[in-house]
Amino acid sequence: MNKKHKQFKYLYRQMLDEAIIRKAYKKLRKGKTKRKEIQQIDANLDEEVKKMRVMIENTRPDAEHPELGFKPPKKRKPKIINEHGKPRIIYMPEIREQWLHHIIVLILSPIILSTSYAISCGSFPKRGAHYGMRYLRKMIKRGRNIKYFAKLDIRHFYNSIRVKMLMDSLRDMIKDELFLYVVELCLKGFVKGIPLGFYISQWLANYFLEPLDRLIKEVCGIEINVRYMDDLLLMDDNKKVLHKTIKKIMHLLGSLLRLKLKNNFQVIRFAYTKKDGKKIGRPVDIMGFVFYRDGKVIMRERIMLHITRLARHMAKVKERTGKYYTTHIRAILSGMGWFKYTDSYGCFLDHIKPFVKIKVLRGIISRIDRRERKHDRLDRGALCAAT
Repeated sequence: MNKKHKQFKYLYRQMLDEAIIRKAYKKLRKGKTKRKEIQQIDANLDEEVKKMRVMIENTRPDAEHPELGFKPPKKRKPKIINEHGKPRIIYMPEIREQWLHHIIVLILSPIILSTSYAISCGSFPKRGAHYGMRYLRKMIKRGRNIKYFAKLDIRHFYNSIRVKMLMDSLRDMIKDELFLYVVELCLKGFVKGIPLGFYISQWLANYFLEPLDRLIKEVCGIEINVRYMDDLLLMDDNKKVLHKTIKKIMHLLGSLLRLKLKNNFQVIRFAYTKKDGKKIGRPVDIMGFVFYRDGKVIMRERIMLHITRLARHMAKVKERTGKYYTTHIRAILSGMGWFKYTDSYGCFLDHIKPFVKIKVLRGIISRIDRRERKHDRLDRGALCAAT
């Protein structure tokens, strides 16, 4: 548990590197090229990069020109969205603040990834739900330590993280007060809770739970342990071991991180069929997937209903107007990943194929993307000619 982290220095100096500022902007603009603010920055990128460097240079307590430094807004206007039937409050920073977040994450991400638990999924690149699904499916097929499973969820996770505790945790690893000053400035105004909608929040939240990952793996010895942000799945052949682990988790969350588990945690028998044909226990439901003992994996019912209803809606729109909406096409193609990586081909044949032709939709999106890339190149070419 008291594992010593490698210490990192000179991160603020990296923030002033124009190559890093440009790389962060490239990541920021992805998927946002039609936004007015992005187009304005694109029109004069070299100057904007220099301005960004000057802003970071003056975002420090001893700056010569503090008026040129980054100042977080005194009041932030939250936006309420409905995600999976739950209302969530998110904050949308303006474009330069987002750019600063991307610079911070570009420097911070390799540090956090170097110390993170391998099966902590969600928010990390190449470690989404499908990454966790492949690992869990492999463990279930192996057949050891899967008799029981425990599902846990941290109560109001993002809203309960204390910024001071988070910064103290970062100071254990990062020995660069100027860099930490900028990170803390980005979270100014949030004493308890880090904001949903900030690019840095998901990285910081994952880092904050590293002591929990180490407790489960190294102290409690739970071999099969999947964390999807604040959702935890533990599997073991011994029910008592799982109950003891949950008690230790509750103690660590309360004493070290000032967090709480939701009261609905359970230790459940993993579904299996007895010799007399009677079914016992429940399948594992996590990350949008439902796992069975025989290795079968299907998508969660709510996700399946959303995709199949969209397919029927698209067919009606096509019949009425002769066209598809681009947003619908992108959404249905994105949903095809659920069919590709689960045992749901029968559902695809019955509820998707009769309504939309996926190959045709891919062709439409391919043409749209090619056209957008061409316009993007022409715009950059015109800008170079003008300058």
